[in-house]
Amino acid sequence: MILKRELVPGDLSGGGEPELFYLRLPKDIKDYFVVLMDATVATGAAAMMALRVLLDHDVPEENIMLLSLLMAEIGVHSIAYSFPKVRILTTSVDKDINDKGYVIPGVGNFGDRFFDN
Repeated sequence: MILKRELVPGDLSGGGEPELFYLRLPKDIKDYFVVLMDATVATGAAAMMALRVLLDHDVPEENIMLLSLLMAEIGVHSIAYSFPKVRILTTSVDKDINDKGYVIPGVGNFGDRFFDN
Protein backbone atom coordinates (compact mmCIF):
# COMPACT_ATOMS: atom_id res chain seq x y z
CA MET A 1 0.00 0.00 0.00
CA ILE A 2 1.26 3.43 -0.91
CA LEU A 3 -0.05 6.41 1.00
CA LYS A 4 0.30 9.77 -0.67
CA ARG A 5 -1.42 13.03 -0.03
CA GLU A 6 -3.39 15.53 -1.98
CA LEU A 7 -4.81 18.41 0.05
CA VAL A 8 -7.76 20.21 -1.48
CA PRO A 9 -9.71 21.86 1.31
CA GLY A 10 -12.98 23.59 0.60
CA ASP A 11 -12.93 27.29 -0.11
CA LEU A 12 -10.85 29.01 2.58
CA SER A 13 -10.63 32.42 0.94
CA GLY A 14 -14.32 33.16 0.44
CA GLY A 15 -13.96 32.98 -3.34
CA GLY A 16 -16.19 29.96 -3.74
CA GLU A 17 -13.70 27.54 -5.30
CA PRO A 18 -11.39 24.98 -3.66
CA GLU A 19 -7.63 25.37 -4.07
CA LEU A 20 -4.90 22.75 -4.37
CA PHE A 21 -2.47 23.37 -1.51
CA TYR A 22 -0.34 20.24 -1.56
CA LEU A 23 0.29 17.38 -3.96
CA ARG A 24 2.60 14.40 -3.67
CA LEU A 25 1.82 11.34 -5.75
CA PRO A 26 3.94 8.37 -6.83
CA LYS A 27 5.25 8.63 -10.38
CA ASP A 28 3.43 5.40 -11.26
CA ILE A 29 0.09 6.39 -9.67
CA LYS A 30 -1.65 5.45 -12.92
CA ASP A 31 -0.88 1.79 -12.17
CA TYR A 32 -2.76 1.74 -8.84
CA PHE A 33 -6.33 1.52 -7.62
CA VAL A 34 -6.78 4.84 -5.79
CA VAL A 35 -9.03 5.44 -2.80
CA LEU A 36 -9.73 9.17 -2.51
CA MET A 37 -11.00 10.07 0.96
CA ASP A 38 -13.05 13.17 1.79
CA ALA A 39 -14.73 13.22 5.21
CA THR A 40 -17.74 15.26 4.14
CA VAL A 41 -18.80 16.14 0.61
CA ALA A 42 -21.25 19.03 0.24
CA THR A 43 -21.24 20.42 -3.32
CA GLY A 44 -18.52 18.01 -4.44
CA ALA A 45 -16.25 20.81 -5.71
CA ALA A 46 -13.16 19.81 -3.69
CA ALA A 47 -13.61 16.12 -4.49
CA MET A 48 -14.05 16.91 -8.20
CA MET A 49 -10.86 18.98 -8.18
CA ALA A 50 -8.98 16.07 -6.57
CA LEU A 51 -10.47 13.66 -9.12
CA ARG A 52 -9.34 15.92 -11.98
CA VAL A 53 -5.81 15.94 -10.56
CA LEU A 54 -5.79 12.13 -10.51
CA LEU A 55 -7.12 11.98 -14.07
CA ASP A 56 -4.46 14.52 -15.13
CA HIS A 57 -1.90 12.02 -13.78
CA ASP A 58 -3.38 9.31 -16.03
CA VAL A 59 -5.24 7.37 -13.32
CA PRO A 60 -8.12 5.64 -15.13
CA GLU A 61 -11.51 6.78 -13.83
CA GLU A 62 -12.55 3.17 -13.18
CA ASN A 63 -9.51 2.77 -10.87
CA ILE A 64 -10.72 5.46 -8.45
CA MET A 65 -13.04 5.10 -5.47
CA LEU A 66 -14.29 8.14 -3.55
CA LEU A 67 -14.81 7.29 0.11
CA SER A 68 -16.72 9.68 2.39
CA LEU A 69 -18.37 9.59 5.80
CA LEU A 70 -21.18 11.93 4.79
CA MET A 71 -22.33 13.40 1.49
CA ALA A 72 -25.02 15.83 0.43
CA GLU A 73 -27.31 14.69 -2.35
CA ILE A 74 -26.11 17.49 -4.65
CA GLY A 75 -22.48 16.39 -4.19
CA VAL A 76 -23.29 12.78 -5.04
CA HIS A 77 -25.16 13.84 -8.19
CA SER A 78 -22.45 16.29 -9.30
CA ILE A 79 -19.65 13.75 -8.92
CA ALA A 80 -21.60 10.84 -10.44
CA TYR A 81 -22.59 12.96 -13.44
CA SER A 82 -19.07 14.35 -14.01
CA PHE A 83 -17.20 11.11 -13.32
CA PRO A 84 -19.58 8.20 -14.07
CA LYS A 85 -16.92 5.48 -13.73
CA VAL A 86 -15.70 6.58 -10.28
CA ARG A 87 -17.10 4.39 -7.50
CA ILE A 88 -18.64 6.33 -4.61
CA LEU A 89 -18.88 4.83 -1.13
CA THR A 90 -20.41 6.76 1.77
CA THR A 91 -22.05 5.93 5.07
CA SER A 92 -24.86 8.45 4.67
CA VAL A 93 -26.41 10.92 2.23
CA ASP A 94 -28.12 14.02 3.64
CA LYS A 95 -30.67 15.99 1.66
CA ASP A 96 -29.22 19.50 1.45
CA ILE A 97 -26.47 22.02 2.24
CA ASN A 98 -26.76 25.35 4.03
CA ASP A 99 -25.60 28.81 2.89
CA LYS A 100 -22.14 28.16 4.41
CA GLY A 101 -21.74 24.99 2.33
CA TYR A 102 -22.17 22.51 5.17
CA VAL A 103 -24.21 19.35 4.78
CA ILE A 104 -27.59 19.62 6.56
CA PRO A 105 -28.11 18.27 9.16
CA GLY A 106 -24.55 17.00 8.79
CA VAL A 107 -21.74 17.18 11.33
CA GLY A 108 -20.54 20.78 10.90
CA ASN A 109 -16.91 21.30 9.95
CA PHE A 110 -15.34 17.84 10.16
CA GLY A 111 -11.80 19.23 10.30
CA ASP A 112 -12.65 21.40 13.29
CA ARG A 113 -14.23 18.44 15.06
CA PHE A 114 -11.37 16.08 14.22
CA PHE A 115 -8.64 18.51 15.32
CA ASP A 116 -10.72 19.85 18.27
CA ASN A 117 -10.70 23.47 17.03
